[in-house]
Amino acid sequence: MSPSSRSTQIKVKRLFLGLGVVALLGAGLYWSFRTRPPGPLVAVMTLGGLGPRIHTDAANGAEGLSDPFGVVVDGAGTIFVSDGIGGRVFRLSANGQTEVVVSGLSMPSALALAGDGSLIVANTGAHTIIRIDPTNATMKLVAGSPGTSGDSDGFGAEARFNGPVGVATGADGLIVVADTYNDRIRVISSDGHVKTVAGAKEPGFRDGRGDEARFDTPCGVVVGSDGSILVADTGNHRIRRVGQNGEVSTLAGRGDAGSRDGTLTEAAFDQPVAIALRRDGALLVADAGGSRVRMILFGETTSVATVAGGYPTGLIDGTVDRARFNRPAGLAFTPDDLLVVADGGNGFVRGIIPRGLEGVGRAAKPEEAIVSAKEIRATVGARWPFNPPEARREIAGTFGEIRGEAQPERDAWFHSGLDIPGGYGETVRALFSEQVTLPLAVEGAGGPRERLRLPLFGYIHLRIGRDANDRPLPGFEEKGFRLRHDEQGLLSGLRIRRGARFNAGDALGSLNRLNHVHLVAGPPGAEVNALAALTLPGLKDTMSPVIEGVTLTGENGEPLKKETERGGQSRIVVTGATRIIVRTYDQVDGNAAYRKLAPFRLAYQILNVSGAPARGFESPRETIIFERLPTELSAVSIAYAEGSQAGYEGQTIFAFLVTNRVRDGEVQMGFWQASELEPGRYTLRVFVADFFGNQSQSDLPVRIAG
Repeated sequence: MSPSSRSTQIKVKRLFLGLGVVALLGAGLYWSFRTRPPGPLVAVMTLGGLGPRIHTDAANGAEGLSDPFGVVVDGAGTIFVSDGIGGRVFRLSANGQTEVVVSGLSMPSALALAGDGSLIVANTGAHTIIRIDPTNATMKLVAGSPGTSGDSDGFGAEARFNGPVGVATGADGLIVVADTYNDRIRVISSDGHVKTVAGAKEPGFRDGRGDEARFDTPCGVVVGSDGSILVADTGNHRIRRVGQNGEVSTLAGRGDAGSRDGTLTEAAFDQPVAIALRRDGALLVADAGGSRVRMILFGETTSVATVAGGYPTGLIDGTVDRARFNRPAGLAFTPDDLLVVADGGNGFVRGIIPRGLEGVGRAAKPEEAIVSAKEIRATVGARWPFNPPEARREIAGTFGEIRGEAQPERDAWFHSGLDIPGGYGETVRALFSEQVTLPLAVEGAGGPRERLRLPLFGYIHLRIGRDANDRPLPGFEEKGFRLRHDEQGLLSGLRIRRGARFNAGDALGSLNRLNHVHLVAGPPGAEVNALAALTLPGLKDTMSPVIEGVTLTGENGEPLKKETERGGQSRIVVTGATRIIVRTYDQVDGNAAYRKLAPFRLAYQILNVSGAPARGFESPRETIIFERLPTELSAVSIAYAEGSQAGYEGQTIFAFLVTNRVRDGEVQMGFWQASELEPGRYTLRVFVADFFGNQSQSDLPVRIAG
């Protein structure tokens, strides 16, 4: 074992020794600990898991958490976590490894701990609530009928649920259920009777008593010390409270999706999925859409504050102000106030550490959350997202292109996928067999960017589940497909149930008026170049990129001057920090001539008058490579010079700042420091290549002035 591996195990074991301290301490010391206020949460570390995995039917027995969602901790500090796609519940061992407790579940979601030490599981895909004895791995049905969705109260198997995601336990054996796609809060008494306490079948937002109240895709529930039920009302972006008399009120959130801290009425959440109560009464929220963990701290100045996470998303451990998550889905406290987080998008179990427990866990590397394009290509079959799947299509946009316009006071962003044109209303089909994991997997319903996000692929610019006339496609009803319209009859919402399955070739929806599917490859927050991730039959490219011009500017953006030598040779005079701007575009065989695409790789090199590389330029400096995109908001303006633009309308201009670095998910401003070379005549050579290896180069004579 390497020293680093041994150190990691020691640190993780130290965590579990800390978590088990309750069992070892005397009653007096334990009471002293419990009466002390919890320490501040100061750092984030990784406790277990292997990162995201490409899950196939053949990989059901594979190790690792492909979809960590629910998490719970018992009194001895043992951590249990559900793996939705894998259909399993894991125990996190003392060395940070995962050990299967039970398998064979159907998209399990939240977990809760019963008074007898058993685990209560929201078995979302089977529409049931399950009890697991972790000591002997036995399972028992609590309520619901396996594989049958519905909406009815009753005893045990007589009751019907619709994709329940959240569970919690209360006094006297009570089980609370967030019956997510029925938009209801239900309770199961100790004798197995299921009763609805709040909510109605139609999603919406309204406070009130019992069935007067409305929820929208509620996911997380927890029982308060007063017996009330606190609810993460995911689709409404709010935290709600259900009193013992069934009265529903809004605790926090304005209803707009956002990550704004402040008072309870000022704060904004973005798809809160899970909640947990700390022993001092503080309420922690897994704000999945914002990739944040938030805290509602009650007192003289009750307010909402971000504990850790935010934009850009990612896998970063360390102090809470620096740490990053990717769609946290589950929360639970250990006996010594460590907050365990099921970091769903990253595929890890993380811990937010209170002061005094520093040093537990390990620091994960950001690249551990990346599924490489090579892995995807080796797993996904060769096909296009239309029928016939082997028929070649055009490519209308590539990974890394600018969208919008690079100008002050203008919006611009990176194109994160591959645009494949089709006819208006044409059916788009799944590239790969996947299950829905996000409780709200469809966004932008009714708009031009309506989209479906699956674990490995995203599909944008579709009428999800509908044909060109907005009629539901066959087979979607069984996936929990539900449309919602506003008072004017316009589509305002669309849901597909967590756990719904799409096989390769299944219809996903129809193209909207933008007449192309924007195809995103890679898990959300860790997207990769779809050209590298897919095998597209018949796609061929023998055309080299076109270099339209090379411009040099000084550090402040002023164009550098030319001089004319004897014999008529002109050279650009450079002195110090210099920017190199390359205007270029690429094309693909068989595409319409007007389609201009961004290249894949750009580099530059300085040559002596002899043609040999200058000192420090023995190899070209490859500065821009569109394999993965950086998440920094400023990255577009670092890759593209002012005036660059592309989109659905207008002209296409790709002008790259090749002295800046934009590659490997990183971004950094830079210059060619000409003063590092001796004064004299040189040649600046610029290289531009497409994904298929076709390359062009352009030489520009320069003189470095003394």
